[in-house]
Amino acid sequence: MSGYESNRAEYGVTGGHIHVVIEDGTQLPAYWAHPNTGRLFPAVALIHDWWGITPAVRHLAHRFAQAGYYVIVPDLFNGEVATTPQRAIELVKALGDGGYPRVNAALTVLETHHNTNRDVAVVGIGMGGSLAYEAAIVRQDMEAAVVYYGFPQRYVARLKNARVPVLAIYGQDEPYVKPADLDRVRQAFAANTQGLEHELLVLPDIGHDFMSDEASDLSRLRMQQALNKTFVFLERYLKGPLHNPPMKTI
Repeated sequence: MSGYESNRAEYGVTGGHIHVVIEDGTQLPAYWAHPNTGRLFPAVALIHDWWGITPAVRHLAHRFAQAGYYVIVPDLFNGEVATTPQRAIELVKALGDGGYPRVNAALTVLETHHNTNRDVAVVGIGMGGSLAYEAAIVRQDMEAAVVYYGFPQRYVARLKNARVPVLAIYGQDEPYVKPADLDRVRQAFAANTQGLEHELLVLPDIGHDFMSDEASDLSRLRMQQALNKTFVFLERYLKGPLHNPPMKTI
């Protein structure tokens, strides 16, 4: 299952591990996926959850690239992948406040990369969703932000000042973000000071981690619904060859 509707263009994809050189000369490890044609595409910084860059994250990067996006996944954990919640917590603690600078660096690279058309969005999962909220509030040179079950609690007071449109997607049975938290997100979106059309989508009968490629039919369905909503949202704000006739490479 590709995860997006068949009436969208579908591109062959190139992907792999890279290092991105940022302004101070530091090399930022990342995963990279992009359409394998020579055209310019809109860009997505995909920010991983507290597990690290797992096969599911690489798969998701390829889905975005198939749909016509140039994708960089900054590696916040320098190649480490957690296999238990305890190790994930250790990696998050070791990262400390170092996550957002890496996200910011990836966005800056995409803004100026010669293979992008300079339209850029951030898409974050869980911990990465929280960092996507931060980017939406801090940066004003992006076009959009998408949050999959990010933690809004530390950002909600500032969300009314978000500088780009935000799409936030949660499961109805989300255990870590309570209905009262989502109500605060709705209120902040409605009170935004920039005149932006933020959106909050709550998927029924699903909890956390619906973007993880779990085996259940319901998880796959909710993941596809989240991706379709995401692509519609991004197409509204990012210019790109997303409505061209399909270019399928087998």
